[in-house]
Amino acid sequence: TVLAYDGIVVIVNPGNPVSDLSVDTIAKIFTGEITNWSQVGGEDLEIVPFQRNQGAGSQTMFKKLVMDDLEPMQPPLTWTSNSMEGLLNAVREYDNSAAALGYTVYYYANDMEMARGLKVLAIDGVTPSAQAIRAGEYPFLNPYFVSIDKDAPQDSPTRILYDWVLGPGGQRLAAMEGYVPVMDVEG
Repeated sequence: TVLAYDGIVVIVNPGNPVSDLSVDTIAKIFTGEITNWSQVGGEDLEIVPFQRNQGAGSQTMFKKLVMDDLEPMQPPLTWTSNSMEGLLNAVREYDNSAAALGYTVYYYANDMEMARGLKVLAIDGVTPSAQAIRAGEYPFLNPYFVSIDKDAPQDSPTRILYDWVLGPGGQRLAAMEGYVPVMDVEG
């Protein structure tokens, strides 16, 4: 059973006029097929797609959710960051221009406000928000699951914990930890 979600959000310098990209376009940028912002409605400027280092959790999630079966291009070392904060700072500060593009997990961008000073892009017309993620409208979603033996007795500690995690208390905890709970407990 899904208990909460996270997702990947795509970020750019706030001076970049592009505010929405398609799933396909993002994949083509990260494979190196699209290389200039003018190809996607922006200025005539080289796209500098920053990535996390191989083995980073966010890089693994990015490859799974965004790239699907495509392999991202091998970026120059200077376009790779060993930390999410480093990637966000690189996009924010790259060459004092709007050329850079990167990604982060929704939690870092939203709850930790690490994307402050950056523009979060809509994907296929959907801006990442708790409501869009919960409704399954945003495309780059990563569900987190809880499972239990279907025959677990109602009074077993396992069943009690399972029910709690999916109830208001567990859903508030998921939200407090930065995930988007399946139940709206924000208001």
